[in-house]
Amino acid sequence: MVQNLQAVIFDLDDTLVDKSETLRAVAAIQYSSFSLNNFGVSFEDWKTQFVELNNLRIEKSEVFNRLGQRFSFAADLRGSLGSHFDQIFGYHVRPFPGAIETIQACKSNGLKIGIITNGRDAFQRSKIAGAGITDLIDIVVTSGGVGIKKPDIRIFELALESLQVLPQETAFVGDDYVADMQPAIKLGMCSVWKSADSSPEVSFSSNDFGEIRDFLVGRDFS
Repeated sequence: MVQNLQAVIFDLDDTLVDKSETLRAVAAIQYSSFSLNNFGVSFEDWKTQFVELNNLRIEKSEVFNRLGQRFSFAADLRGSLGSHFDQIFGYHVRPFPGAIETIQACKSNGLKIGIITNGRDAFQRSKIAGAGITDLIDIVVTSGGVGIKKPDIRIFELALESLQVLPQETAFVGDDYVADMQPAIKLGMCSVWKSADSSPEVSFSSNDFGEIRDFLVGRDFS
């Protein structure tokens, strides 16, 4: 075990959870549940628009408003799709291969585990529950819960305070260089970029959770 590493904090979407794969699964469920073929909507067109719009950083109400405009849905159908989305999304999350095992390995090595994520509090927590990792996580800090969004370093500081660890004792794992890596680097955390790209500014980068796991529990950060 790395002696000076006390905690690992993860981003959620596109780090632990494969957001696009999850969206494709939910798109299929909604297409079937609401019989959207009866509205003259092709599944491929629906899925493409659904994933594209849900990956934008806009309010979910706006996502379903735009989908409604694209496919000429009435206002009540747009609202029903949005409510249904919130209800089922967490149950269908698709973690990246090795993500859960990485958290388990960190936990078994005595490390505290946290999550910092932008998004609505209850919605983000439903994803964590759906991934089956609630019991492995010591603290969850959401932008919806605290009113601060990454890359604001204050949300990182809140998580560190909650875990009662120092930045230099903590690794942060995230996929977004600006929102995740830059604040972590600024605070002096061990920055682990889940990406196929690399940067001399980060401590480690890989898109493979097996490599990330080995780095976190097998490398000396001192």
